[in-house]
Amino acid sequence: MKRCFFIIFVILTLFPCAAQTKEWYVIDSFTIMVRRQPGEMYKIVEQLPSDEKVRIMKTEEDWAKISFRNGKTGWVLKRFLTEEVPKPIQMEQLEKKIKDLEETIEALKKEKMSIKQKYAEMGETIAAQSVKVKDISLENQRLKEGPYRIILLLSGGGIFLIGCIVTLIIQGLGRGRRNKLSFEKGIRP
Repeated sequence: MKRCFFIIFVILTLFPCAAQTKEWYVIDSFTIMVRRQPGEMYKIVEQLPSDEKVRIMKTEEDWAKISFRNGKTGWVLKRFLTEEVPKPIQMEQLEKKIKDLEETIEALKKEKMSIKQKYAEMGETIAAQSVKVKDISLENQRLKEGPYRIILLLSGGGIFLIGCIVTLIIQGLGRGRRNKLSFEKGIRP
């Protein structure tokens, strides 16, 4: 029997501590009376509007001892409290979240524009580098063909020179024969 009372005492002692960790709210559309002691006959010490945040310290039947506004305490009827976050507070939280998301979207749009601009600049740089590479390739091709052109020019000049020499030799031989014939015939040139 002593053991049963001890277990009940421990459970009742620990239960208010567990309830104290949760946040509760005054239910919608009410102003509730906070009293000194549990019961409607006790003095009202404060009035709490809807959506007021409170902490339950302990409960007795239909009453809950609460802590609110900088550590003030009092008793209220439990039926006027709820664990559910009130709709107006949910709306404020959602509106703030929407505003934060809109700011994030705007920041991402700016970042996207910046990235597009950098991409365009890189494309222009790549295009300019491609033109330079093409120009360098053409210059390289021209420089590779340069020695062949010189060889062709020298070859053509050499052939022309050989042709001139051969022509002069042939003409010289022809004159020599003519002179020889003339000399034999006694004609002076």
